[in-house]
Amino acid sequence: MKELKFSTRNAILDIYLNVRAYIADVFGGNHDDVTLDWNAVGACIHYFDNRCNIQFRLWEHSDGHLGIPDMTLIIINISFRGSADTIHSEMTAFVHWLQQTSKINGFRHFADENHGPLATDQVLGCRIACYRL
Repeated sequence: MKELKFSTRNAILDIYLNVRAYIADVFGGNHDDVTLDWNAVGACIHYFDNRCNIQFRLWEHSDGHLGIPDMTLIIINISFRGSADTIHSEMTAFVHWLQQTSKINGFRHFADENHGPLATDQVLGCRIACYRL
C-alpha cells in the first residue's frame, strides 16, 4: 500500500479547513459538523445538516479504479434543500468554490461518481464523469 505524500496530506487538510470555514461563514452551519476521514488513497469529507448534504472524496491515487486519474476530487453527494432558486444559486456557488479550492490545493481533476462519462471535456479512460480543472 502506498503512503500519501506529505504535500497531499497538507493539501487535503487545507481543503478540509476551508470547507469548515465555508460551512460556518456562508451556510451559518457548525464547522465542527464537518468530518475528515483518512483512507489509503486520500480522504473523505462529509457535512450533513437540515439544509444540505455534502460528501466528496479527495484521492491522491486511484490505482486504476474506474480509470480515475491521480489527484481527483470525486463528488459522492451534494444536495441542498429549499426553494429552487436558492438551491440552484447555493449549489452553483459551492461547486464553483470547491473546484477552485481543490485546484489551488493541487487537485487536477473533478469527478462525479453518480454520472457516466461526459460528452465533452471528459478525461479519457475514466468510466465516471471526470474533467480536468
